[in-house]
Amino acid sequence: RLIAQQWREEYVRNKECNMTKDQLLNVIIPWKFGKGKPRNALKPLLQSNKEGDVTRASMLAFNFAESSIADNTNKEDGDVNHVQEAIKALCQLSGVGPATASAVLSAYCPQSFAFMDDEVIECLYEAKRGYTLKIYLAVNDRCVDIAEELNGASGGGNSGGWTPADVAKALWTVATMSARNDEVGLCKVFGD
Repeated sequence: RLIAQQWREEYVRNKECNMTKDQLLNVIIPWKFGKGKPRNALKPLLQSNKEGDVTRASMLAFNFAESSIADNTNKEDGDVNHVQEAIKALCQLSGVGPATASAVLSAYCPQSFAFMDDEVIECLYEAKRGYTLKIYLAVNDRCVDIAEELNGASGGGNSGGWTPADVAKALWTVATMSARNDEVGLCKVFGD
């Protein structure tokens, strides 16, 4: 959260911001690997990125993310799908695929991006789990739809408290609790 807050403050001040290579390697990747299966074979690829490449790719991705907020829909605007373009911008970096890109973007712009956890994919994607852009976009669209439904049900319209990132976190939490047979926790969640 702290890194996302720093990025947002920088964007407000300068109308642009970026991620550093250090933030990618020492904040985003450890968080992502700590949540899911560490993919240590990616580390040399990630480390091979030049600082300038990380800066340029993240600046472009964050600009597309800002456009997705301005769209206020997360859907295609003419010929440009800003969510897709933001993910693609980060995927230009070595060792960064849609899952890692979604980790960065869900921190930067939770109102438009969910994190691509295995558990979230399994909850929302009916075909075989994968880590492609197509699968990410389908899962993210479902998280957007669910957030809109929850916000509408709470009387807050689409501007309520739920974001696609919140939906993904909730699904991950319940799936993790279920996998651990945490009956007490699940009862608290579902009020049984």
